[in-house]
Amino acid sequence: MQSQRMHQELQAEVRVIVEQINYINAELIKETNIVDLLKQEYSQQRSKLLDLVPASTSDVDHLAEVILHLANRPKLLHQELDQIRRHKNDLQQQVKLILTKFLNLLQILLQDKNINALERLSLGQASRVESLEKDIVELEGILYDTEVETRQLRESYKLLMHQIHHHREQVPKPHRDHRTSPIDEASHECVHPIAELVPEVESIPHSKPHRNIKDKFNQTAADLIQSFQKRRCGNTSMSSKRQKTARV
Repeated sequence: MQSQRMHQELQAEVRVIVEQINYINAELIKETNIVDLLKQEYSQQRSKLLDLVPASTSDVDHLAEVILHLANRPKLLHQELDQIRRHKNDLQQQVKLILTKFLNLLQILLQDKNINALERLSLGQASRVESLEKDIVELEGILYDTEVETRQLRESYKLLMHQIHHHREQVPKPHRDHRTSPIDEASHECVHPIAELVPEVESIPHSKPHRNIKDKFNQTAADLIQSFQKRRCGNTSMSSKRQKTARV
């Protein structure tokens, strides 16, 4: 009985062990399947990684080139800036040369303009000098004529005064009772030869001889002064017109 019981217990333990072995085998199969799946996934990921390696290397090379370019970019920009500065200096020098040439041309034009203006002014001054010389010659002629006329008038006046004085000395003085009596015919007859002796002065009337002679002399001098003033005004107006035309 005990042996049977022990046999049954052993069979029960064997069953348990078999069940455990079956369970372990089932788990092993599952684990093997999982391992296979992991291996497949590993292989796939490895293939993907191997596919990505060339692309990553090319990207790395490109990034390295970009980094080198960016590292050299400040030097290139500095060189370009130096070129721009040199070009700017060249342009400034060219502008200075152009400005100097332009200023020289302006000076030449101004000099030509001033020369032309001076030539016109000199021509105007020359014409003005000629007109003034003509006016001076005319005024000298007028002055000479006036001097000659005044000399003749003075000589005629002196001769007249001498003749009048001589006539007064020859005429007898009237008596006291005949002071208001008129002048006799002899005194009137003596006046005519006195007037005939002076060719420069016109014949003197019988009444008031001194006053008429003085008036005639004053009138002649006034006429001369008036004619001289008219000529002078005409000459000044002509000279002013010439000045205006020369200025224009």
